[in-house]
Order: sequence, then structure tokens, then C-alpha cells
Amino acid sequence: MRPYGESKLVRIADTVADFVAAAEQAMQEDTATSGWLSRVDAFLEQISWDRTWAAMMKLLDSAIATRDLEDKANLNGAIAGKQAPNVITREFVFDYLIVGAGFSGSVIAERLARESGKKVLVVDKRNHIGGNAYDHYDENGVLVHKYGPHIFHTNSREVFEYLSRFTKWRAYEHRVLASVDGQLVPIPINLDTINKLYGMNLNSFEAEEFFKSLAEPKEYIQTSEDVVISKVGRVLYEKFFKNYTRKQWGLDPSELDKSVIARIPTRTNRDDRYFTDTYQAMPLHGFTKMFENMLNHPNIKVMLNTDYREIEKAIPCREMVYSGPVDEFFEYRYGKLPYRSLDFKHETHNTEVFQSAPVINYPNEHLYTRVTEFKYLTGQEHSKTSIVYEFPKAEGDPYYPVPRPENQEVYKKYKALADATPGIHFVGRLATYKYYNMDQCVAQALATYKQIAVTA
Repeated sequence: MRPYGESKLVRIADTVADFVAAAEQAMQEDTATSGWLSRVDAFLEQISWDRTWAAMMKLLDSAIATRDLEDKANLNGAIAGKQAPNVITREFVFDYLIVGAGFSGSVIAERLARESGKKVLVVDKRNHIGGNAYDHYDENGVLVHKYGPHIFHTNSREVFEYLSRFTKWRAYEHRVLASVDGQLVPIPINLDTINKLYGMNLNSFEAEEFFKSLAEPKEYIQTSEDVVISKVGRVLYEKFFKNYTRKQWGLDPSELDKSVIARIPTRTNRDDRYFTDTYQAMPLHGFTKMFENMLNHPNIKVMLNTDYREIEKAIPCREMVYSGPVDEFFEYRYGKLPYRSLDFKHETHNTEVFQSAPVINYPNEHLYTRVTEFKYLTGQEHSKTSIVYEFPKAEGDPYYPVPRPENQEVYKKYKALADATPGIHFVGRLATYKYYNMDQCVAQALATYKQIAVTA
């Protein structure tokens, strides 16, 4: 029932009164304009117990056929050599069960299959591969990122060269504007930000002195508030960071670890790039196509719309690579780890360009945090354009681990359980409760594979 409830395709009631109320609400929404019935039909086209069972049986039949061929070849070889046959039995259908088809799971699956020759089964609860980086063409033919903008950047040559095996690249340097005091100004804060905001004409040296005059130095930097105020003072902190952070995290910056805002620099030059990494590019044909190429190997089988717990006994595997929430894996033994989630409101507009930058942040005046226009990111030429609004929230799919000391203490308990669980490798943002960028997920996955390969 989980995917039906999470997608709001059905309602679940505890009491008779709740059932009546839910039924009445459902009948009110059962209209052509609501789109409810079309969403149900689209979902049911992709998932059913018959289809799940058929996929399981296909995988089992394939594995059994492979085993029979191996056993027959071994027996024939033994007869030809007039030696007693070395009978091999295969206890496991697959060598590895990979839970999650995002960056972490897909990278390790590809490495195990291609480099170690292992048989790998990848499962994901969603109806697509690629995790949160999944992109697709919307009903108007515009390529969009379903779960908000994903911009690839890295300083790791190893990571970039590895992914280059599966995609060509489109050069792209990301830029963001912030709506502050009725103006759109560059973020991270730079020389042009200050000059436009205050109507000045400072040079780089004067900007440095200007920041110093605003800054409130702190002996100990512990929180995100400390980071910003110590660099640019309280006024700019309140204009750009305070309310944006409150919306994004549901917490005041004074309650968040310094690592959250330490990622955002302050510049005294006119560099308006959001990132300064050595490698900045977007997959030429999109992230999903890159993942398809990564998982396109005869040793890799993929099952979507599948909770691993539904098939792990029916399809035994020797070891597991798990990239889901670590607290969920251990059935919340020490309580739920806090995550922030997001709601996305996608729109298509009958114009070639909607806004003046790929992303515009809204620190103060709206419930949403930012608006992204995808054609800037993808380079697609189209007469229409698609955008997405992001609304942070506390409940929903887990996106961001909340970096607070007390949360790390709870995670340490789960990590101890993970370390003591044989045959299972925990990787990725959710399984290790870390705020990783895409390239960091790839780097961690490559490192984890190397550890696995020693005994694989």
C-alpha cells in the first residue's frame, strides 16, 4: 500500500467516520480537472502484483538457466577428462542485491558487474532509475528534473572521468540570482551584489574593506549564523540568509551546524558563478540517459516499483548494498532521524524564457525558496519553457539530513549497528546521514566498491 498512499492515489481511514469523510472528499476530487483518475491510471499501468511476480519469475528463470549451463559445462569437462565431476551448486540467485538505483547504487552495481563479473540485482521503490537526479520530458516535450535542479560539478578528475564513460557533456557554469529589496542580485554575494544593492561603485579592494566594516568577528564559529555574521555582518545575513535558511531547514541558522552555510562563499570580485569547481558540466542527453548507460550490462537486472523487503527472501543474494535511510533499515530502533523534504510545483509557460537566470532564490517574500528554469541547465531549444517552485517541508521523501549535534549522536548509534551487520554495505546520503553532493556520492561509491572488491 505504501506507494499508493505516498502518491495520494488512495485514502486510508481508521474509523467509520474517517472512512465516510475520506469517501466524500474523494468523490469531490473525482473530476476531470483534478487529474486524479489519470494519475491513478498512469500508476497502475506501471505496477501490479502480477507484473512484480512476473518480473521475479523472469529473474529466477534466468538465474536457474545460467546455473544449469554452468553445471552442465562443468560436468562435460569432468567426463572429457575422465575425472570425478567437481559439482558446483549455486545457493544464491544473485551475488549482490543493490537497494536504490540512484548514484550510489548504480555506480556500485556497474563496478561489480563490469569489473568483478558479479551478478547484480538493483531494486528501487520508485518507477524509475536515477534517484533524485531523474529527468524526463514533460507533456510539452521540455526536459525537466522531477526532483528539482541537479547541477553537476566536481574537483575530482577520477569522478568526472568515470562518469564520462556513460555520457558526453555540455559545458555549463551555474548562476543564481536572489530577490532582495525588490532587486535581483547575484548570489553568492560578490562585488556586483553590493554595488547594485547599495547603489555604490566599489572596487575589489574597497569591497573587502566594506565587508570588514560590517563583519562581527567571533572567536568560535559553531553555527551557520556565526559563519555569515563573522564574514558580512548582520544586515546582509538577514537580507540573504536568515529567512531562506528558516524556510529550507525549518530551523533558525543559529540552530544549524556551521557546515550548512560554510558551503556558500563571499567574493570581492565579479565572479558570479555559483560553483568554482574544475569540472562543471551537464550530461548532454540528461541524467536518466547516463544512468541507463551505466546500468546497461548483462550482469545487471533492475526491478522498479519494488520494496527490497518484498523480494529478498524469494530472490536470495549473497550480499547487499543499501542506499536507503539507515534508520528505516533498522526499523527506527533509536527513533527517526530528521530529514527535510520538498514539494515541487512544476509549470510550463508558453514563452521561450520565463526568468533572467537559471535559478532565482527568494529569501524573504514567498513560501517557496527558489524557482528553476530548466532550459538554462539542459541547453534545450524549445518554444515553451518549464519551471519548478520548491517548497521545503518536514515530512515526505527524505532529501536532506538535518545537521545538528543531537542528530549526529543518534546516527552514531545506527552506524554502530550498520558496522556490526555482516554482508551489508551502507552507502549514500541517506544510509550514511551526510549532506553529499552528487560527485561526493559517486566518490564514496567508487571507494566502497574498491573495499568490496577485495573480497568479492
